[in-house]
Amino acid sequence: MKRITLAGSQLAAFVSEDGAAHPAFASPGFDDDIRLLFPYPGESEAVLPLIENGRVSFAAGRRPLARAYSVRRYDPEARELDIDFVLHGHGVASDWARRAAPGDPMHIAGPGKTSSRPPGKRWLLAAGDDTAIPAIARLLEELPWHARGRVLIAVARDEHRQELPAPPGVQLSWLPREPEAEQPLLDAVRSLSWPDETPFVWLAGEQSEVQRIRRHLTSERGVPASAIDFTGYWKRGSEGLSGD
Repeated sequence: MKRITLAGSQLAAFVSEDGAAHPAFASPGFDDDIRLLFPYPGESEAVLPLIENGRVSFAAGRRPLARAYSVRRYDPEARELDIDFVLHGHGVASDWARRAAPGDPMHIAGPGKTSSRPPGKRWLLAAGDDTAIPAIARLLEELPWHARGRVLIAVARDEHRQELPAPPGVQLSWLPREPEAEQPLLDAVRSLSWPDETPFVWLAGEQSEVQRIRRHLTSERGVPASAIDFTGYWKRGSEGLSGD
């Protein structure tokens, strides 16, 4: 995984060329995601959306080449935005991250989503794979000290573990993926002992596994669908992870 810090004056409030005022960048939710806009292969400039009178449109056949990434950290005073990239195989985002150097341009849009832990939920379950580590890490940092729950993270190899601080009542488990275990998160969730209260559940990772975990929780554990926040970050069999 590689962390890249983006910085620029337009993270503060600014007025665009068409005279429209734009507020300062903000990221209040632990799983906020932004879109990074990349050049198409063989090109040097990213295709940007067309914005006129506050309306967004796209040139015919030239939609932006965008990938979604979680906001790992944002410092409004320093105007620094951290993005963590999983370096896997080859794809437009991971290849860019490998080559990125100070001064390289990057266009962003968003955040497109803001979530927070619902008030009154004292117990949480967070489960995700490598691609969910940035959001889970931020969640753990923002939890109150008295929080209780379980956090499950599946990684490709044991050495991919990270030192993530967690409140004493939150147990963090790393699950190195074994060749014979196609869905280690689902297996781990099935084996959990369950609290008497309704938890807040956050799930992210491979699409089909996330969907199966959600079905298990609603049909076998009796967790209300409204208590589960879930996102398929990538799909097995498609090119890369995190939309790469």
